[in-house]
Amino acid sequence: MELLDAIRSRRSIGRLTAPAPDAGELRQILDAAVCAPDHGELRPWRFIVLEGEAKDAFGPVLAAATEAEYRDNGREPEPSKVKKDLTKMDRAPLVVVAACDYQPNEKIPRSEQHAAVVAAVQNASLAVTALGYASMWRTGPNAYNPHVKTALGLSEDCDIVGFLYVGTIAEGKEKPPHEPELDGVVTHWQPPA
Repeated sequence: MELLDAIRSRRSIGRLTAPAPDAGELRQILDAAVCAPDHGELRPWRFIVLEGEAKDAFGPVLAAATEAEYRDNGREPEPSKVKKDLTKMDRAPLVVVAACDYQPNEKIPRSEQHAAVVAAVQNASLAVTALGYASMWRTGPNAYNPHVKTALGLSEDCDIVGFLYVGTIAEGKEKPPHEPELDGVVTHWQPPA
């Protein structure tokens, strides 16, 4: 698929089915991710791949993390939220967690390092589309839960930028390509007269 076609065709699909990209295709997706702009070549991105039994086992980890966070804040866990966490990994056959592992640097602020990881996730999403698969980039409470970071082996200082769910669009769930609309969002600056 041509680049501009992949950009317009990339759509967020909430539930995906098998097949997921194979190991070679996943490598291409992650290769595309790490080609993102990266001021200072700090490589702040970290990717944790959840697939197969490991992915299936991560739902209970999310549920336990949610319960722990509620208790940390002196509240009783909401059963509906804990139950929902048990099934989040069922949304797709492959999940890639993208995190920002901030690198100490006097010249390059954390915001730019975070932006590099955001660009990496966008590159990955476009690569997924170009390879004929689909994705959904999600954050939500699990992305900000310190217990989830710990379970993934991330330091307290890391930020989870998103969970990229990857798989195949179920028949009948396709979405048409984007129709870009620039009215009201683009101006051309001119120097003062």
